Amino acid sequence: SSGINAEWPLRPGAVSTNVTVTFLPTKAMTLLLLATLSILLVCSQQASINIVSGAHGAAPCVALCSGTSGKQSSSWQSYTQGGMYLDVDMAACGFIATPLITTSLEGQAFHTYMVGVTSIHNARKTGFRVYLHGWARTAARPNENVKPSVTNAKANMWNVNWMATGYTC
Repeated sequence: SSGINAEWPLRPGAVSTNVTVTFLPTKAMTLLLLATLSILLVCSQQASINIVSGAHGAAPCVALCSGTSGKQSSSWQSYTQGGMYLDVDMAACGFIATPLITTSLEGQAFHTYMVGVTSIHNARKTGFRVYLHGWARTAARPNENVKPSVTNAKANMWNVNWMATGYTC
């Protein structure tokens, strides 16, 4: 066993006593130490996000921000052409200019063939809008003319997931 020998007088003029303190690393302590070192190593590595085209700014200011409009809270609105739209707020990202935005439509049912969610409208540094126009006509459904409704969107928890990459300084 390894240990540290320490001698000290108990009181002035008293006989010294040898004390051995033994440190026996336990499995839990070893795992805790390894986990701590792993976290420190991961945290010390810088994430690399590069914008190769479409926006210009200082490299240290590049940020990736993502979110969802919410399964229970998406505020879909009807519009006169028989579709609907959703305004997405991303002001909390702190972009200084319009970022690059990618979207997808998530839901429990009837969202698979919807057209429009990846067509971003009114993109700006604080948000954007997407329109849903209806189901796409496919070889499997050549005569479809299904228009989305706010009722269906809420019942099936349709929401927009998004990621934006831009500059914050």
